[in-house]
Amino acid sequence: MTGGSTGPLARALGAVSWRGEVRGPVERRLAWALITLYVATGLSFSVLVVYMLHQQGLSPAVYGLGATVAAVLGLVAGPAIGTLADRVNGCVLYACLMWTMALATLALTVASPLVALGLLGVLVMSARGSAAILAALVGRAVERERRLRFRAVVRAMSNVAMIVGLGLGAVVLALDSGPAFRASFVLEGVALLVVGFLVWRLRHPVAALEAAAREAEEPARADGEEPARGVLRDPRVVALMVTGWLFFLAEPMLTIAVPLWVGARMDVPLWIVSVALVVNTLGVVFFQVPVARRVTTVWQAARAAQWGAALFTVAAVMFPVAAFASDRAGVAAALGAVVLLAVALVGGNILTNVGSTGLLYEIVPQRSYGKSQGVYGMGFDVASLTAPALFGWFAAGGGPAGWYALGVLFLASVLPVRWVSARTAAANDRDNERDPAATDVSAAPAA
Repeated sequence: MTGGSTGPLARALGAVSWRGEVRGPVERRLAWALITLYVATGLSFSVLVVYMLHQQGLSPAVYGLGATVAAVLGLVAGPAIGTLADRVNGCVLYACLMWTMALATLALTVASPLVALGLLGVLVMSARGSAAILAALVGRAVERERRLRFRAVVRAMSNVAMIVGLGLGAVVLALDSGPAFRASFVLEGVALLVVGFLVWRLRHPVAALEAAAREAEEPARADGEEPARGVLRDPRVVALMVTGWLFFLAEPMLTIAVPLWVGARMDVPLWIVSVALVVNTLGVVFFQVPVARRVTTVWQAARAAQWGAALFTVAAVMFPVAAFASDRAGVAAALGAVVLLAVALVGGNILTNVGSTGLLYEIVPQRSYGKSQGVYGMGFDVASLTAPALFGWFAAGGGPAGWYALGVLFLASVLPVRWVSARTAAANDRDNERDPAATDVSAAPAA
């Protein structure tokens, strides 16, 4: 009886533990750097907007315009900086971006309102560029068969770190004073300096790994493989970028669409929005790693992305269902519908994250990871720019029809994902026929 009762607990703890998947000093330092980064990110998410509006005195319209300009700059910065990371040491570039963000954050303590708005653009551009570099660094520093698991562990732990940062931000908001806000920016700036230092120390070992990867890819280039600038000419990459925009809508569906829909279309307690956010966080913490451990082939990555798209379809349909339940079945049924919606969203998010990342790593050569990840990450920026207007229209006038149309788009995204996986498996089969000794298990169909 005792052994049976502790088994599930041990498995749950194993799901959130990073010790079994993060190996060696390079991976450990990279993981700690990212955890520290997400504590700073959670703190920034909590206080930055309130500081700009309440302490700096910016109007919502001016801040909104500045944030939109910053988002557009970030849209351009991701691919540009990612491409640069393919040509220089990624660790050095990432560290410089972290230190730039640290200086910009510290400068917020003394900046005028308009200068602070300009610093917001610096922060967004550096953040989007560093995200592209990070994905490339993981691809080069972590063994091929463990990349998805490493990313999953770091993502799970980063969610916990984000909660810590949000908690610190809540304390600052409760104090609601100029010194408290400035102290939070100093703390965030110091954290970013530490992140940069941790990654800076990895510049030599990661450079050695990158050199080894380039040597391994030289024979392929000699056989006529297209150079790095031709990555975007690969229709598989383009297909993943298009579906990526849809998949990136999952986060604003939770953080923007759920509050808007609950407030405008449902008669339920507003605390259900917080419950939905908690469901999402716990889902990522407990299930991201187990799902990643089960995805080891191209076919499994494609199936994960397809099931994730199907769950997104369910989540889209659940929005009008929740509103109907609120009108006809009462509060309890409506609350249950919102919880089911959140479960579908987090399940789809986990599956599409693992599946799309696995496919992208498989079809792009290592020398082009920075550029490809930067361009793929544009989907996040496009989703962030379009989601407020899109979901605002759904809540105000689009109604159920808008959600049903979005659900159809999610379901249709299964087709390009399936096509990408088939093309990738066929390409790997041709490579293995030319060089049977180089057969790669990650390209084999799942049993």
